[in-house]
Amino acid sequence: MQQLVFRAFLWVLLPFTLCQDNTCALDGKDGVNGVPGRGGLPGAKGEKGAPVLQDKLSSITMQELKGETGIRGSPGEPGPKGFIGAQGLKGIPGPKGPRGSSGGSDGSGGNANKKPAFSVLRNTANLASYGQPVDFDKELSNVDNDFNLRTGKFTCKVPGVYYFVFHASSEGQLCLRLKNNRNEVNSLNFCDLNPRSSSAVVSGGAVLQLTKNDNVWIEPFTKSTGKQMPKSMSAVFNGFLIHRDF
Repeated sequence: MQQLVFRAFLWVLLPFTLCQDNTCALDGKDGVNGVPGRGGLPGAKGEKGAPVLQDKLSSITMQELKGETGIRGSPGEPGPKGFIGAQGLKGIPGPKGPRGSSGGSDGSGGNANKKPAFSVLRNTANLASYGQPVDFDKELSNVDNDFNLRTGKFTCKVPGVYYFVFHASSEGQLCLRLKNNRNEVNSLNFCDLNPRSSSAVVSGGAVLQLTKNDNVWIEPFTKSTGKQMPKSMSAVFNGFLIHRDF
């Protein structure tokens, strides 16, 4: 330790001694910078900083970046058809509808399968007057009572094409006509005018186009005035629907 102190003292004293006679050398220029030293070791980890409110920061950032609303673009092309969704729940029953009108649209009274038909007999002694419908006293068939025994008339309830036929016998000459209330002028006339026979047999038939509520019947007539009516007559009168109108 003493040796180290002596050396330091000698180093300070030496320049002072050399400069006693004013012959000291001038200071030299700074030397060239040395090569940079190696990087130091990483420092210790710093303390944790104070937290920043993220929502507030995002709101401020969005307000700064948000621009003006642009022009609305045109609608895009329709996308592909999606899959069928699941069936929804059953709805509640709707209100009760109004009551429908009576009868079907085909005029058959709501019974599209109805086929009117009748077959009636007459065995009474008395005969109707000329120009009056022949009445009957027995029915073999009468669907829905379309034929009235008392009036002797068939009333059409189902519009369509019908076939009618009758057969009658009497003592004395007899003429019968098949009549329709819509076409009375062109009624069909049938007569047995054989003067040699004491009994008369008359038959006739026709196919008629009928509308609803049309009537069809048979009635006696005479071709000569003052002709006496037969005292008795038996007859059968038949009719049925061929096909209905739709």
